[in-house]
Amino acid sequence: MRQNWIEWVALLLSGVLVLSVVGFLVVDGLRDEGHPPEPVVVLRPDEAYATDHGWILPATVSNSGDTAAEALVLRATVTVDGAEEESELTVDYLPAGTEVEVSFGFSGQPDGEVSVQIVGFRLP
Repeated sequence: MRQNWIEWVALLLSGVLVLSVVGFLVVDGLRDEGHPPEPVVVLRPDEAYATDHGWILPATVSNSGDTAAEALVLRATVTVDGAEEESELTVDYLPAGTEVEVSFGFSGQPDGEVSVQIVGFRLP
């Protein structure tokens, strides 16, 4: 039984495709893992607003690292009416190169500057 040219082309394309996939997997396996997560919090005080239940301060959390962060815990500390208050929140999953909008809540308008601390996160 004689093979025609279509079978030879299909065989050649299949071989190139298999070698390409194997080559990609080898290069990806040998490549450096990249940088760990680098969460950055940017507060947006000009967009803050009052509600019936307190003061809401929007923020943007971004990850400029090469890997994701899970269970990212953020704590914002501020003085309201002479008393120190904390607002803590958790970002469940923050992929590499992305950002998410969050909001911190306080009992009233902050008297001064808000400081944000990254408490910790987990690597997936």
